[in-house]
Amino acid sequence: MPPTARIRPTRDEALLQSALVFVGTAAFPRLAHWLRWPTRLGPRGFIAYVAFNTLVLFAVRTWLVPYLERMAAERERAVQKLREQLGRDPNEDEVLAHLGIGCDR
Repeated sequence: MPPTARIRPTRDEALLQSALVFVGTAAFPRLAHWLRWPTRLGPRGFIAYVAFNTLVLFAVRTWLVPYLERMAAERERAVQKLREQLGRDPNEDEVLAHLGIGCDR
């Protein structure tokens, strides 16, 4: 995480979020009740809910993020290689063709 990234929201951001939640709950009470379904699970259900979400986040961090980083690096290498070959910035169709990805437009 970069050193300039904030972990906690500022006071104004927290107040704005609280106001939006309050207004949204007042305007749409049935939706607010439906969105709070994990609070009605009971102890075992809540533990299962937390475990499931923990597994999902673990999978995203260990598989999806590195995969997306590899794909971004591969795309950047392809752009650099095409830039050297063509002598100009390649367009998106040229990059996709170089990567072997079909493009339906």
